[in-house]
This record gives sequence, C-alpha cells and structure tokens, in this order.
Amino acid sequence: MRRIRDNRENESMGNAIKAYDNYSDQKHQRDYVKAFDADLQHNLEEIVRQIADESWEPKGYVQKVIFDRKKRTLAKAPIEDHVLESATILPYEKAIYDYSTWRAPAVKPNMGTHGLFRFLRNELYGWTQKDMSFYVAIDAHHYFPMMDHAILKDALERLIKPSKLLTFMFKVVDSYIQGAPLGIKVAQLFGQIYLARFDRLAMRFFDIGNDPEKMSYWTQRYVTDRICTAKTEADYRELCLGPGYLSRKFECYVEEGVPFYFRFVDNILFRHADKTALHIILELAIMHLSRDWHVTVNTDYNVRPIWMGIRLGGYVFYHDHVAVSKRNKQELARHVRRLQKKGFDEEQIRIKLSSRFGFIKHADCINLIKSLGMEKSLGKIIKKRRVRPPFQGMNPEQKVPFSSVVTKCKEMLTGGGKPAPTKLFLEDYVIQDSKIEKQIVSVSMSDSAGQIQDIPKQVPGKVLAIRFKKIIQTFVTTDFNGEEQETYQFEKTRDEKGQPTSQDAEFYTFTGSKIMIDQAMSDFTREDLPVPTVIQQFRGKDGKEYTKFT
Repeated sequence: MRRIRDNRENESMGNAIKAYDNYSDQKHQRDYVKAFDADLQHNLEEIVRQIADESWEPKGYVQKVIFDRKKRTLAKAPIEDHVLESATILPYEKAIYDYSTWRAPAVKPNMGTHGLFRFLRNELYGWTQKDMSFYVAIDAHHYFPMMDHAILKDALERLIKPSKLLTFMFKVVDSYIQGAPLGIKVAQLFGQIYLARFDRLAMRFFDIGNDPEKMSYWTQRYVTDRICTAKTEADYRELCLGPGYLSRKFECYVEEGVPFYFRFVDNILFRHADKTALHIILELAIMHLSRDWHVTVNTDYNVRPIWMGIRLGGYVFYHDHVAVSKRNKQELARHVRRLQKKGFDEEQIRIKLSSRFGFIKHADCINLIKSLGMEKSLGKIIKKRRVRPPFQGMNPEQKVPFSSVVTKCKEMLTGGGKPAPTKLFLEDYVIQDSKIEKQIVSVSMSDSAGQIQDIPKQVPGKVLAIRFKKIIQTFVTTDFNGEEQETYQFEKTRDEKGQPTSQDAEFYTFTGSKIMIDQAMSDFTREDLPVPTVIQQFRGKDGKEYTKFT
C-alpha cells in the first residue's frame, strides 16, 4: 500500500464545517457545544489557521474514571482539540481505515460491532465443525495505556509520508505520557494502526514457512505434541500414518495460513480445525505481541471447542445459531419489567429501550422477546383486538400483570428490610368465569332408566377482576373538626413520547386468588368503594404463598 500524502485537503473551511457537523451530531444540547456554537465562524477559522501553520498544540486532558465491568480511565480533551483533530484527519480517514485488514472491522464506517457479527456468523454458518473445530480468544492487557510510543510512531511513518499530517499525529502521541489518550477519535485510529502489521503476519502463519530453521523446529513440535495429546480413535488412526504424514499436514497448514482470524481493537480471535496447530498459533502470537509490539496478553485464555460457543462482543456464536450473552439478557429483562411496573405500554418501552432491542435483534432471540411480551406479530394484534375488558370504557392496553401490583411481606424479601408497598386506589371489581382455569365438579343427572348418577363435569373457575389507580404519594391533612383526611397523587397517563400528562391512569388486572375472591364476596361491597388498599403476598406455615387485600 502506498503511503498517505498530505495534499493540504484539510486546510479548507468546508472541511472544518463538515468535521464539526460530524463531531457535534446529537450533542447540541451540551453546554460546551453551545458555547462553541456562539462564535462558530471565528472558532472554525481559528482551527483552519492552526492546521495550516502547524501552530496547534494539545491543551491537555482531564482524566475521568468509569466502571463498566472493569475500571477504565478516559482522557477528556477540550472541544477545540476534538474538532481540530477531526478536521485534520477527515480527508484521510478512508485511507487510514484501508490500511488495516477487513478482519479488523472496529471503528470502520458501516462495520464496527455489527460488521464483526456478520463476518463471524457467516463464516460459522458456511463451514462445518470439522473444518473449524476449535478457537482461542486473547485480550491485550491495558491496550491503549500500554502502547509503546516508538512502535506507534514507526507504524505511523510506515503509513504517512513526512508532512503536516505526520507532525500532527506525533503531537497527539507525545501529548500523553504513556500510551494513547483513550477517549479521542485519533486514539481509535491508533488502535487500528498499532497492530495492523501483526494482523497480516498472523494470517500468514507468522512467516515461519520462509525460514527453514523455524519451519523445522515447529514441525517437530507439532508432531511431538500431536503424539502426546492423542486421545480419540481418530487421533490414533492419524498417528498410525507416521510422522511423515503429520509433517506434511503441518506444512499444508503453514502454506494455507490462518484464514479464520479476527481482531476487534484489542481482542484477537483464532479458529482452526486442528487443536495442536491452534496451540502453536497461540504460542507464536503471544511471542510476537510481547516481543515486537510490547503487548501483554491477559492470562485468562484457553483453547476451547466451538460447540461450546464463542463469546465475543456481547453475543455467543455457534455453528447453527447466535445467542445473546446472559448479562445482556438479564439487563434487558430488568429494564423491561421496571418500565412495565411504571405503566409504560409496549410501544413506549420499545422506544425507551430501542438501543438494547436493536442490539439483541441480530441474534436468534425471538423466544426471549416473546417471554418478555414484547414481540410484534399479527396474531398478537388480533388477540388484543378480540379482548373485551371486564369494565366499560377500558381498553386492553390498560391491563397490567397481577405480579406488578403485589407487595411481598417482609419475610419474603431477599435480605429482609422494609417492603415498599404498591398502594392502589380500588375503584371497582367483578367476579366472573375464568377463561384459563378449569375445575372438575360432580353433577347429579338422571340416565335413560331414570336413575340418578353423579357425573364429573369440567366447569370454569372463578377469577377476580379489579379496576384501580396507582397511588404515588399520600398526603394527610387535618380538617376543622380535627379529623385527618387523606388525599392522593396518582400515576398519570403517558403520551406517545412517554411523557406524563395531566390525566390519571387507570388499570385493571385479574387474579384467581381464592382468598381475595372470598374477601370480595363477603368482606366488602361496591358501596364501600373507592378505597385505598394494598395487595400483599404472604407465606403460610405450610410454605404455600397466598395473596389478600390489606
């Protein structure tokens, strides 16, 4: 590949405006962007001037520590540096991206995480387990903070001819004491450039075929390890063919290279049909990374069979399907349940959690979405339209799960503590036949001879439907007679954007609790309504759970 030549394409106002638009997209509500917008023309002219006369110097960074599964230290640069860096590299971004192989798709336009997803999934679908049986994933330890400046500058000189662009890149490298400043756009490019030569070296099986001494040593290692690690009947059949056969087999592997290779910034994935060859590839990779790139590899790697699943990027890849990692599934379920308890409908939940649903939809997760009740299907739409709510003037969207309004008693809460009751304002109730639960009863009927016989008959069980409002806050006031009175603040209905309106939200739900049905039939009547109440769940001495109005 030819080195990039700086032809001063970045020293124009149009380039600066385009770079600023790319940077400020969806950020115009932030204070520092508003301040930059206040004198935008002058600020962009100053940026173009600093690019042209090379007077720009990094203004320093502010460290910010975040915890996302592990501790990360980010370097926050001022907005002027962000815009200038984006404007400087904008005309050359495509050439920089093309420098790294397509098997390192991180940060590339229209690729990134989903590009890696597509490539890995399609390869697993297209090859059998015999062709691609084992994998190993290695991860660089503190990749950006541990970058060697001398190696990084050498990689930049291989890519860019001596020019203003190369000088600018060196200034960014030297602006950080050790490694690269994680948090700026140029650092993302450094992550691609730093190991770009390693990618191609790994895919060529580290060029051991070009050196007879190396080839002889690793061939002997392969034959020895193959003999020592033989376990299955197929392994012993190959050993019977002799060392010459195993040597030729390894030579074919070296000539073929390592075609099943991927790198996502600092995560490297190797796959191979031969476990022994994969161990040799792993050993060579760690040796080259530590010796030539000063990269330390985390020690939690291991060669595993692919049928166990390749865990990468929040997905689990198999030869016949792709699943979502357990952590992502649990987090999605928690967010959905929390919004459902707050009264959001399905469409509002989809909008609020669009990024999470957009992430999991690429996997084979229809059963997960159905279990959360968030699938979009014609059958579900038809079923909802056929539902007839038990109360006049209500619609199926106002139905909530009974579990969302039940408060567990203190003894049932994990870790103890005081329960937070879900207080309801009961407006109406009705007891009707259940469409789900059935019970067997004995009915006396006369047969053809006139004799009375007890015949078992299946009849629907009873179900209690309640209509209520959710009480958010209770206010206690004292009238002129000194009596305390309660007033309530109810949950409000929400508009299409999920924002609360001024109208109180009403809900209904069903329960088959025999205790609650008995309470509705004997302990109170409709004349006592409306009234505040709490539906509480208890555990009896026999270990069984039951609910009742309290």
